[in-house]
Amino acid sequence: MLNPPSLASFDPVLCSDSIEFYPFGDSQQRFLIGTYELVKNDSSTQEAPTSEATRIGRIYVCDAIDKTDKTNDSAMEIVERQRIETSAVFDIKWSYSRVADKELVGVACADGELSVYSANAASDTEFLSPICSTEGPTSEGSMCCSLDWSNRLNTSDTPEIATSHSDGSMRMLQFAESRLQTLSQWQAHDAEAWITSFDYWNPAIVYSGGDDARLKGWDTRMNMDDPTPIFNLRKHEAGVCSIHPSLHRQFMLATGSYDDTVMVWDTRSMRRPLAETNVGGGVWRLKWHPTEPTQLLVGAMYNGFHILDVSVGGLAPLVATELPEGAAIAIETRTSFMEHGSIAYGADWCQTHADSSKGWLVGTCSFYDHAVHLWRRPICAAQA
Repeated sequence: MLNPPSLASFDPVLCSDSIEFYPFGDSQQRFLIGTYELVKNDSSTQEAPTSEATRIGRIYVCDAIDKTDKTNDSAMEIVERQRIETSAVFDIKWSYSRVADKELVGVACADGELSVYSANAASDTEFLSPICSTEGPTSEGSMCCSLDWSNRLNTSDTPEIATSHSDGSMRMLQFAESRLQTLSQWQAHDAEAWITSFDYWNPAIVYSGGDDARLKGWDTRMNMDDPTPIFNLRKHEAGVCSIHPSLHRQFMLATGSYDDTVMVWDTRSMRRPLAETNVGGGVWRLKWHPTEPTQLLVGAMYNGFHILDVSVGGLAPLVATELPEGAAIAIETRTSFMEHGSIAYGADWCQTHADSSKGWLVGTCSFYDHAVHLWRRPICAAQA
């Protein structure tokens, strides 16, 4: 087990729960931080807010800068470029394909809104500018918990955006001509719908996970006024709060839950997972590596951050191909980062790797200690 050190840290002042690296450009190590803070009255707490409590947030634009240090060639610093005041942020996700030549990012907030921002790579202090937002929450008091874009592997100038909400609902939106149009909305879960994700290989299929411990699949080509899920599973023993399809191996899906387990599935046969592993903490975030098919980054809440190696029997580690039917899956924890002092939430891989002599850069953030850390996956842990 490898335990890399922190290379740089940053205090965003407010509780931090999401981090996303900018996916455009060959060498820019820019990232966004989302924060969530409860401004409470005398009877409110972060764990038990009252109706009078206000949820505020902030988006930070930061750069990871390699220091020129002859005694330590791994030294880095985090430089703040821009900050934007918002409602409390639950989730941030980039559109990984440009939309009508625009670089877009979506932000899911506690006021129930989804907002879309445009990035200007030529500017530091005005890198992000707001474009549009949804017109109100799915129900009074409902919070927008997560979002995903349909165009991760299929480019589109009118992509769809799926959002999940604390009232258990899902909403399907379309972004076109700098506006958001609601295509459908439905009740997906009996409790908070913590997470949603498109099947990137078949964007008509959308997944959702809820605090009712259900993992569900939806075919949006069906009548979405009163939809029936294409599967409705309770294999996890607690709320499902993370879902991420493989970017390199079609039909492979990873899910995570408050029950501390990561499960790997074949979406052609969802009766039972192909493999699972206990990571010692609730799985709030899962991120497949941008170029390496076996590497899975995990935010494990009360047990730090981990990189899992998810190997497929008969496939070489770097082979990007369809998941073979009946494949044998082995999951091994290769790297753990344990320097956060609070709940491990946000995690992301840097989308570029300009210096192959160094390990791949990772950003992570934790909640009550409002800490952001940069660290590198050790080179010896890569596709071993």
